[in-house]
Amino acid sequence: MTAPLPLPGDNRVGCVIDDLVGKGWSWQPGLLPDALLAALREEIHLLDAEAALAPAGIGRDDSFQVDRSVRKTRITWLHGASAAQAAFMTWAEQWRETLNRALMLGLFEFEACYAVYPEGGFYDRHLDSFEGARNRIVSMVLYLNEAWQADLGGALVIWPEGAGDADPPVARIVPEGGGVVFMLSETIPHAVEPTAQLRYGIAGWWRVNQAADGLAIPIA
Repeated sequence: MTAPLPLPGDNRVGCVIDDLVGKGWSWQPGLLPDALLAALREEIHLLDAEAALAPAGIGRDDSFQVDRSVRKTRITWLHGASAAQAAFMTWAEQWRETLNRALMLGLFEFEACYAVYPEGGFYDRHLDSFEGARNRIVSMVLYLNEAWQADLGGALVIWPEGAGDADPPVARIVPEGGGVVFMLSETIPHAVEPTAQLRYGIAGWWRVNQAADGLAIPIA
């Protein structure tokens, strides 16, 4: 993977843009290029076997805490140190440029982490950013699982903008390998249902150019 991997064709990219404008989220099965999927899957399996992932928390800075009643997963940050990570970050940069051209969002930087949900892992309903904070603008979740079936659980549950706690979700997305979800970070509530086996993925988001200390807490 020495050369940058291209984005999909205009029709697929246009679908993502139209979804974000129309409903605030987009599910794109099989969007991740096969070579990149294989390289990232191999690396996350290796890192998890080496116990290189730490329990994930909630909150930021002084409010950060590991609360397993809200979230049960483990993570490690991507820094582009391996060939797989570097290729992924280049792919994500192409998406940043595309989203900025189409939606004029002013996206400036991208952060991401590997996320592994153990058996019984979950993440309660949440937003990736509070409206007005402008620390996260567009979220991306991509899945690195193999042959995932709906009865294994671990679905990403999505509610529409403005949905109340009692409102039904609009989607339950099975975490199929190579699939990618885009969401508006400030407005789309979502959760991860309990999983019956190890669930592998990458969580990331694009942010605007704001001064901030340290790294933010990762999303689903």
